[in-house]
Amino acid sequence: MNQRLYRKLAWTGIWKNRQLYVPYLISGSVMVMVFYILAFLASSDKVNQLRGGAAITTLLICGELLAGIFSIPFLFYTSSPLMKKRKKELGLYNILGMNKGNIMVSMFWETLMAYGMIMALGLFSGILFSKAAELGLVNIMEEEVDYHIYVEWKGVLTALVLYAMIYFLIFLNSIRQIHQNNPIELLRSGSAGERPPKSRWVLAAGGMGLTVCAYLWAVRIENPREAMMELMAAAGVIIVGTYLLFVSGSVFLCTQLKKRKHYYYQTAHFVTVASLAYRMKRNGASLASICILAAAILTALVGTAGFYAGVDGIIEQHYPYDLGIVLEVPRGEEEKAAVYRKEAEEILAGMNAEVSEALGLYEAGMDAYFEEGCLDLSYDLYENAPENGDVKGWNQYIEDFVCVRILQLEDYNRICQAFEELDDGEVLIAGEIPQGEMRRIQNWDGRMYTVKKTVKERPKLSAFRLFNQYSDMMMKSVTLVVPDWNVFWDGFDAQTWNSRNEVLFFTEYNWNLDEEPDRQIGIGEVFYHWAEEVSEEWGDLQGSYYAKAEKWTKLKSLAGGVLFLAFVISGIFVFAATLVMYYKQISEGYEDQKQFTIMQKIGMTKKEIRRSINSQMLTVFALPLILAGIHLTFALPGIYQVLKASVMDDWMLLVRVAAVSFLLFAGAYTLVYFLTARTYYRIVNRPIND
Repeated sequence: MNQRLYRKLAWTGIWKNRQLYVPYLISGSVMVMVFYILAFLASSDKVNQLRGGAAITTLLICGELLAGIFSIPFLFYTSSPLMKKRKKELGLYNILGMNKGNIMVSMFWETLMAYGMIMALGLFSGILFSKAAELGLVNIMEEEVDYHIYVEWKGVLTALVLYAMIYFLIFLNSIRQIHQNNPIELLRSGSAGERPPKSRWVLAAGGMGLTVCAYLWAVRIENPREAMMELMAAAGVIIVGTYLLFVSGSVFLCTQLKKRKHYYYQTAHFVTVASLAYRMKRNGASLASICILAAAILTALVGTAGFYAGVDGIIEQHYPYDLGIVLEVPRGEEEKAAVYRKEAEEILAGMNAEVSEALGLYEAGMDAYFEEGCLDLSYDLYENAPENGDVKGWNQYIEDFVCVRILQLEDYNRICQAFEELDDGEVLIAGEIPQGEMRRIQNWDGRMYTVKKTVKERPKLSAFRLFNQYSDMMMKSVTLVVPDWNVFWDGFDAQTWNSRNEVLFFTEYNWNLDEEPDRQIGIGEVFYHWAEEVSEEWGDLQGSYYAKAEKWTKLKSLAGGVLFLAFVISGIFVFAATLVMYYKQISEGYEDQKQFTIMQKIGMTKKEIRRSINSQMLTVFALPLILAGIHLTFALPGIYQVLKASVMDDWMLLVRVAAVSFLLFAGAYTLVYFLTARTYYRIVNRPIND
C-alpha cells in the first residue's frame, strides 16, 4: 500500500468519527494552549517585574509543570473512548485484507494528523490569548499594563516536544490494543458487554469508613503549622474512599434499589437502575474522577479566593498604620528611644510628609507558659525543650506557650482611649484567652499578679509576630497591661535571664500619613535604610519597619498571582471534568442505542424514554456534585487552618467564599448536564443504521 492511501484512510477515520474526534482534538488543543500560556507568563519580563514577581514566576513554573503532568493521564483518557469506538472499524479492515502492520501505519498517520491539528490550534490559541492572560494577571494585581505582543519560542518548542512524546505514547497504546486482539474480537468489541458486577458491600463499607475517618481528621485539624500536610494526607484518604464508594458502593446501592419492587418496577426507574448497576463497575471510576476533580476545583477556588478576599483584612490587622518602625532598645537604655523618635520625625519633616497621627511607646515581649489559669513568665523555656531540628517536637512543645506583649497602663489607655485603673498586684489581659480562663500572672521573679479584667480587643499596634523572631507565629498571643512599668521590671537582669527565656525590649513608632500610596512607599524606603543604619550602629540590634502601601501591594500581588493560577488550574480541571462527563455519556449513548430502539418497538414511548434518561443522568450527575460539596464542607476547617498559617483569620469570610464558589460551580455543572443530556438523547433516538 502506498503512503497516499494510508493518509486517505487516516483522514477518513477522523472524518467519520468526528463526533468523538472533535472533542478529542479540542481537549488536546486546550491542554497545549494552557501549557503555552503558563510558559509565556513564567518567562514574561512584565510579570517578573511586578511586586512579588519572583514568587509569582515560581508559582507559574509550578503550574506549567502541573499542566504538563496532568496532560498525560487526561489525554490518555480522552483517547480511550475513541479507540474503543474504532476497534470495530479496524477489525473490518483486517478481515478485508489489511494486516496489522498496515493498520498500524494507518494509525500512525491518523495520530500524526491529530497531533498536527492539535498543536496548530493549541499554539495559535495560546499565542492569541497569552497576552490577554498577562493583562488579566497584571490587572488583578492593579499594575500598569503593556500591550506589546510577542511569541515565547522556548514555550513553543517545549510544547511541541512534550506533546509529541505524549501522543507517541498514545499511539503505542493503540498499537498494543490492536496487537493483543484478533480481527473477530476487534469486530465484536463495539457490542461486547461486561459481566454484571457483584455487589461488594465489604469494599463499600470500607470506602464509607475511609471517607468518614478522613472527614473526622480534616475537621480536627487545629495546628496551622501542620495543616497543609494533614489536609493533603486526609485528601489522599478521601480519594481512595471516593473510588471505593463509587465503584463498589454504587453497585451495592443499585442492588438494594432493585429489591425495592415499588421503586424498581417503574418506567423511569427500571432502565436507570438496571443500566447503572450494569455499568457501575466500569463507570464508577469515571464518576469518582468527576467527584474528585470537582472537589479539587472547589478547594483551590475557595482557598485562593478566600486569601485574595481577605488581603485587606490581613493588612489592616497586622499593619494598622501607614508607616511603622520597631527597634530593639535594651532595658536601661530607654533614653535612646527618644533619640530614635527625634531622628525619625526629622526624616519625615525633611521629606515634607503630612502626618495626621503619630504614636510612640516602649514595650516588651516574651513567650510564657500557660497552665491551669496561670501565665508563668518565670518558666524556663529551654530547660525541657526538644533538640534543635526536631520540628515535630517543637510544634508539640510550644502548644502550651503564649506570646506575651507587655505594655504599661498609661500607654494602653492612651492607645485605646480607655480609662482603666489597676492597683498594685493587678494586671489587665487583652487577647485570645477567654474571659476568666487566665486568672493570675507569675512574674519573672516569682511575684504573683491577679488578672482584674480580660478583654478581647487589643491595642491597635503592629502585629508582634512580624518582628519578634523568637515567637512562633502560630502561638496564641495576649497583651499584658501592668500598672507600673518600673516596678514590674525592677531588678531584671537581661544577661542572666536570657539563658532561660528570651525577653525583647523594643520601641515602636507609628504614623498615619496624608500621602498617596507611591509616596508612602518612597518614605518607607528611606526609613528602611535609616533603620538598617541604626541597627548596625548598635551591634545588629533587631529592627523592622513597614510601609502599609508597600505591604498591601506585595501581598495583593501574591494573592492575585495565586488566584490567577488557581483559575487556570481550575479551568483545566473543569474542562477535564466536562470531557469525562461528555465521553461517558457519548460512549453510553452508543451502547444504549440498540436497547432503546428495542424498547420503542415493544411499546416504550419517547416521553418515557426521555423521562428514563433524565432520571438516569440526574442520578449520575448529582452524585459527584453532592459528594464533592460534602467533601468541601468537611475540608473547610483544614483550609481555614492553612490560611491561618498565612496570617489570615476570618472564618465567616471563608464560609461565604465557599458558598459562592459552590453555587457558581454548580451552575456551570448544571449547564454541562443539559448539554450532555441533549447529546445522549439525540444518539439513543438515532436509527441504528445511521
